[in-house]
Amino acid sequence: MKRRLLIPALLALAVLAAPAFAVAAETIHDTTGPEIASSESGFDGAIVRFEGEVVSEPLFGGQGHVWVNVLSEGTAIGVWLPREMAAELEVFGRYSHTGDIVRVTGRLSEACDEHGGDLDVHAESVELLERGQRREHAVEWWKLGVGLVGLGVAYAGWRRMRRKDEGAEW
Repeated sequence: MKRRLLIPALLALAVLAAPAFAVAAETIHDTTGPEIASSESGFDGAIVRFEGEVVSEPLFGGQGHVWVNVLSEGTAIGVWLPREMAAELEVFGRYSHTGDIVRVTGRLSEACDEHGGDLDVHAESVELLERGQRREHAVEWWKLGVGLVGLGVAYAGWRRMRRKDEGAEW
């Protein structure tokens, strides 16, 4: 009698557990910023993974989250992540610094209902690949010469106009 109940019980368990295995085995799509931003990517609602530089600054996102922009191959993608995940991000890209390089894995929303219909990625993990660094910019002295010549031409034109105005009779 116990054997008769064992087989249906195992079948019922397998049927109930199947959706959990399907979710756990969801495919992660390796992609890039331009592909994510493309309306033809076909990844809406899917788990995506991409790499890029953290730029700008973290923005308050509410509900214990922050917004971070990740620049991937010239396209910035808004990533919504818990503050705890963002805590390891230290250097944000700007003129004077190259930002942290990260690998983001999360669910893509091409038109997120939760965030006003914008394209975003809700991060499930953020992996720091490389710490950002200070960026040096060489001074290009020739630009100073061009600027001074431009100022000289502008001054000469101004002086000429003043002389012309002083000599004019009203």
